[in-house]
Amino acid sequence: MDSRKITGLSMIIAPVIAILGWIGMGLIVLDGASPDDPAKWMSELGANSEVVKFVMPLITVLFLIAIGGLNRIKNSMEGGEGHMMAGFGFLLVILGSAAQLGEVAFTVATAEAVNTNMSVAPAMLASGQAIGAISTAITAVGFGLIGVGILQQKNFTPLVAGLMIIAGIFGTAMSLIDYESPLMMIGYLGMVASLVWLGASLLRQED
Repeated sequence: MDSRKITGLSMIIAPVIAILGWIGMGLIVLDGASPDDPAKWMSELGANSEVVKFVMPLITVLFLIAIGGLNRIKNSMEGGEGHMMAGFGFLLVILGSAAQLGEVAFTVATAEAVNTNMSVAPAMLASGQAIGAISTAITAVGFGLIGVGILQQKNFTPLVAGLMIIAGIFGTAMSLIDYESPLMMIGYLGMVASLVWLGASLLRQED
């Protein structure tokens, strides 16, 4: 199996497993808790700290695998009209994704603090959410810019480029307006759908 097929499969499988894992953890493990209800969120994180310590980093790694596929797409655009825009967008995605590791670390630390030092848990939660809001906004902007680059270069269908742009705009706006809102899931689903679409397109390309 060549690298194109491996990249395509990774962009299909990894984000789907990641988003299903995130939804499953929220609905089943954490009993529907979310950061928009900080008290319940911290309580459920603490009650399921062992699961949180394992699942959240795993979900993050899966998303990073999928994002890595964007690098191949960006590189394949070299010399084309949209390469510069896609390159800048990918840089923002990488910077945002790296910063989001901080949110994951603070969330895991919050789960631990609930059971060991509850007095610091709210501060950790607030710090994680602040980092998450900014880093997600940066990632979403980059994701949308990659869509603009694809739209310029026409190396994929303009429909997937449009979905990337819309998901990027929505994700950026929601991150800055109300990061704790359940509506953030719409932006995440749009990004996941775009990654899967790009991965499927890679698999269909001729060698």
